[in-house]
Amino acid sequence: MRAVILDGHSVKIQLGEILLKELEAQNWEVESFFLSDMEIMPCRSCGSCGTKTPGTCVLKDEMEQILPSLANCDVMIFFTPIQFGGYSAALKKAVDRLMTMCLPLYQVRGDHLLHPTRYGNKRLMGLGTYRQCDGEEAVNFELLVERNALNMMCPAFSHHVFCPKLEIHTIQTLIQEMIEEVTA
Repeated sequence: MRAVILDGHSVKIQLGEILLKELEAQNWEVESFFLSDMEIMPCRSCGSCGTKTPGTCVLKDEMEQILPSLANCDVMIFFTPIQFGGYSAALKKAVDRLMTMCLPLYQVRGDHLLHPTRYGNKRLMGLGTYRQCDGEEAVNFELLVERNALNMMCPAFSHHVFCPKLEIHTIQTLIQEMIEEVTA
């Protein structure tokens, strides 16, 4: 399996190292992007990536390094501190720019109008962290990951919110369960 980690933290944290070790222990090929160190402009919602320059964003920044990796991966991993129940600003900017991975057409799936993907359907893992455990923010984060998985037509997804008080063994077990969920 090939995975791309989009890390939205402002500083590297131990959970990221544990995640990487767990994936590599299962022989995954992993590429990680520490978004806070990258120059990524916000999406303008201009629609050019769908019509004028299909599959290519008109904004020229470091997303050009990330998008080919995402196009060729099996699993996208959103790793972020939870801020107001959502992604960090760094991850949000990157996620907003993922429209380039979709076709400018619509497809009805259930009660939803969705853009089909250009590069096959990716699986999604969402790992959220926060300083204090807040059930409401956790629910919002998990719903956001579920909605992103729906919009990106992910065949499988998993999400978990990690509190700072968890033991390393517990974190490893939870990550292993998330991996099993997206690969089942």
